[in-house]
Amino acid sequence: MTKKMLIALGLLLSSTLLISCSSDEEERVSFKQEIYPLLQKYCVSCHIPPEGQGFKKSGLSMESYKKLMDGTQHGPIIIQGESINSSLNRMVEGRVDPSIKMPHGDKQLTKEEIALLKRWVDQGAKNN
Repeated sequence: MTKKMLIALGLLLSSTLLISCSSDEEERVSFKQEIYPLLQKYCVSCHIPPEGQGFKKSGLSMESYKKLMDGTQHGPIIIQGESINSSLNRMVEGRVDPSIKMPHGDKQLTKEEIALLKRWVDQGAKNN
């Protein structure tokens, strides 16, 4: 009887771990509640038409989801599902020339904020 109880307990613990792992992966990042506030905090002041310096230089407007997804005069900055190849992620993570790392100045995203942005892009960069 003890052996059966240990096996049952082991199965119960294993299934609990599997369930808790899968729920972490399924937690969706919200553009409206999490990503857009980050953009407002760090990016929109420069990337807003017509006078924002970032907008003047690149044509990138971050005033809405649609404008963000339209990208710059050179093309999109987000490849849905591919943060590794998205210019936005490369620039905020510092995987570019230091002169174009974003945002400029002392106000930088935290590691947690960068990870959140990465997760959102990897989840498909949805307008949710």
